[in-house]
Amino acid sequence: MRRFSLAALLLPALFFLFGCSGSRKMAANFVPFTVGLKQRLERDSIDLKQVQFYIDQKVILSRFLGSQKAQVNSGVVKFENGQYINEVIVPPFTPGVCEDIVNGRLMISFEKGNNNIAFGQGSGYTANDYVIYGTDWKNGTTAVTFDSNKFRARCGTCSDVASTMLVVKKSEIDKIQKKTRTLKGRKINN
Repeated sequence: MRRFSLAALLLPALFFLFGCSGSRKMAANFVPFTVGLKQRLERDSIDLKQVQFYIDQKVILSRFLGSQKAQVNSGVVKFENGQYINEVIVPPFTPGVCEDIVNGRLMISFEKGNNNIAFGQGSGYTANDYVIYGTDWKNGTTAVTFDSNKFRARCGTCSDVASTMLVVKKSEIDKIQKKTRTLKGRKINN
């Protein structure tokens, strides 16, 4: 009976662990934008505003507009429970550009206008990656400023928007090329 209860506890934990890691699966031609990569680009005098960035997860930004009439510049306006909701969706691997760097955070824009999303150095298991930056973290969501308004950001393909990170495409130079040669050996000549 003890083995059954231990298995009953471990099985859901393993599904959760491997289920979350599956959402981290990245397209083969993308790599995380890391602190080390940023330092390498700066050392080579490459302007980050010239780098093509992408986001690795689907991010959904939403804000309640209340019952007042509002003008929406980007995104979709929904009517839900008597309130208008402005929702902006950033699909995975959407290209973006770095508009500015503020206090070490990269201000990434996925469309023209005053609509940057901040990405900064993560913490914990994401300490080496540039992840979405926000305030007022609650239940896997965070508050971000977008289009001069406060939005609530959540991940549409994972459980926590904190795991959403910036990625860049691999260059041909960085791809590993493997050449294999098998030696037949040598024998002493008589």
